[in-house]
Amino acid sequence: MSRSSTTLLRFLQEENARLQEENKQLREELAALRDYLDGLRLLQQEARRMTEEADLMPLLDKILYAALTVTDAADGSVLLLDPETDELVFAVVHGLIREQLVGYRIPKETGIAGWVVTHGSPLIVNRPHLDRRFSRQVDEQFGFKTRSLLCVPMMGSEGKIVGAIEVLNKFSGREFTQADQDLLMVMGYIAGSALEMVLNKFEAQ
Repeated sequence: MSRSSTTLLRFLQEENARLQEENKQLREELAALRDYLDGLRLLQQEARRMTEEADLMPLLDKILYAALTVTDAADGSVLLLDPETDELVFAVVHGLIREQLVGYRIPKETGIAGWVVTHGSPLIVNRPHLDRRFSRQVDEQFGFKTRSLLCVPMMGSEGKIVGAIEVLNKFSGREFTQADQDLLMVMGYIAGSALEMVLNKFEAQ
């Protein structure tokens, strides 16, 4: 085989490999887009149900279930801010340590959830044990292992922080993404408004 033929063959092989990689990336992007649209549809459905829900605990449970579903997360919690004690309370928990963690309290500034509530900003931490803001308190006390997490604030009217939604450990083992954060932020706004509505109804009775 001549040098020119060898060069052409190598070029065609490299070009074929490049096109295959581009096709793979396009398929992954299309799958991610479909997941994102499915998540938005679920959020829309849950938003209707939440605004009609009058009982606080079922409302929080629905919020967390929707959050776990749209982010493909195995574990998660809804933490409420107790303004009287300045603590975060694990109001609803799904996952391995559900029974032990419900009702558990941490200081407002503790851990990733504390940072999110204090700063009013979402946070993705895919290597929590390397992040100084991460608290090992829950992992060590309950024998849990946090591999990755995503936390967003729940905001009521005028940006008032009423708590946080935290999801952990994707079933797939992958990292949380910006798309996950965007979806969960929508849920955080919906949840904060719905929660505030329920609390206002309760206080008015």
